[in-house]
Amino acid sequence: MLPYIFVFIGSLLVDCIPIVAPPAWMLMLFIMIKFDLNPYFVVLIGTMGTVCGRIVYMTYIIPWLGRKTIGVQKDADLRFLGEKLSQERRLIYVFVFIYSVLPLSTTALFTATALARVKKRIVVPPFFFGNLIGDGLLLVSGRYAIDHFSDFYKDSLNAKNIFLMLFAFLFVTLFLFVNWRELLENKKIRFKWKFWL
Repeated sequence: MLPYIFVFIGSLLVDCIPIVAPPAWMLMLFIMIKFDLNPYFVVLIGTMGTVCGRIVYMTYIIPWLGRKTIGVQKDADLRFLGEKLSQERRLIYVFVFIYSVLPLSTTALFTATALARVKKRIVVPPFFFGNLIGDGLLLVSGRYAIDHFSDFYKDSLNAKNIFLMLFAFLFVTLFLFVNWRELLENKKIRFKWKFWL
């Protein structure tokens, strides 16, 4: 029972970190192998911890950081974006679900939705199901990789991994620098390079 508690708490804590951190599935995989746990329970409990961590991240950490770093105009612009996005629930459900299934860091996704103040009830359910599937696949493939350890680190710093890291960074950067009100109301892309004003 105690290792499953480690899975939950570890997943929660990892997903509260506001910078790029090791993904929770790696922690789940490590604990699963170390204690020879049931993978179905590990992925379910780990996903619940991840969801709780992302709720804490959206509710407390990003709003606090946003108040310290983002200016009044950018804050109003992001609020406007959040209101517009909240009206497109089906689109958000599909996007968040697909994004959560993919092996991408969801830090950028939750930073963006928290800054835009998209309602949690729109983001959390598709994230739970997408993350459950995505982490389940990662645990299975991780288990396979551990069983075939000699090939595990070969080419780990490849073009695909570098591309995914750059994509996540670009996603957050563009999210902050785009003037969302101008884009959604006037259909013109404008950038405001000083988002802290």
